[in-house]
Amino acid sequence: MDNLLLINPVKRMVRQKGALSALLITGSDKVESGFGNGDCLLLDFSRLIFAVSDGSERYPQASRILLERLAGVLSEQDVSQDISELKKSIEVIYGKQKYTHKCTFSFVAFYKNRKEVTAYISSGGDSMVIVADSSDGSIIFKTVPDMNFAGRSKNVPGISTFTLKDRKFRVIIATDGFAEVLNNIEPKHGKLPGWLFDGSVCGVAGEFRRKFKTKKLISYDDIGMIIVDPFSVCRDDKIIIAGGTLPAKEALFTSSFEARTGKWIEKDRWPENAELFDSAGIIIKELNK
Repeated sequence: MDNLLLINPVKRMVRQKGALSALLITGSDKVESGFGNGDCLLLDFSRLIFAVSDGSERYPQASRILLERLAGVLSEQDVSQDISELKKSIEVIYGKQKYTHKCTFSFVAFYKNRKEVTAYISSGGDSMVIVADSSDGSIIFKTVPDMNFAGRSKNVPGISTFTLKDRKFRVIIATDGFAEVLNNIEPKHGKLPGWLFDGSVCGVAGEFRRKFKTKKLISYDDIGMIIVDPFSVCRDDKIIIAGGTLPAKEALFTSSFEARTGKWIEKDRWPENAELFDSAGIIIKELNK
């Protein structure tokens, strides 16, 4: 199990071999203007819950505050077929978010039951959850943007359930920056590009990053994405949170990692690299800690 989870702090990427990959990129204007990165990722392998949040330039840390609260609320419970506890958790994290801490919220919780996987999906704002058919890139399900931003809306997002019975399905949780850049890389209508599904899912974030770098876009927003094979993803005791960083942290990251290529770090070496992870805006938590 220790070799299944890897983190590349320089590239701000996470992967679980054969099952998941995730990526965080700071927007061009944020780098130039000295802002923080408002996009934040939550990868809770202990509960198989994966979420993204997108905070404003003024309060980029709002997204991390929201997702850290979610991880804390869920620390004492499990995901089961009864979604009432998840509904209560969303009510709690929304209810405690300050008005000034406006941010989006999109998450998926997976419940595995023999030969099928149930995905519990909730989304508020303009981040998104997409269920896609990897055989042809067709979009089976996609959340609709709304005004239910955490910190601003009294309407707490509901939970949709989606039962997956075919191993060809992939689930993407992403901020609007991901969709905008993807459309610039390869415009599609109603489908996703085939290269998102070529090979193992754990290499998708890296392929997205390579194509993004090759495109050499002049202007782009913060990008946060997680892509999951719901049948292959497996539990672990680690909870990873990346992003939602203040300007000072972003300045440290840029100055510390600009000239480094980055290597994948296996789970058993994470404790000795805690300072490196912190410089990249990545924190590691454990179940019930």
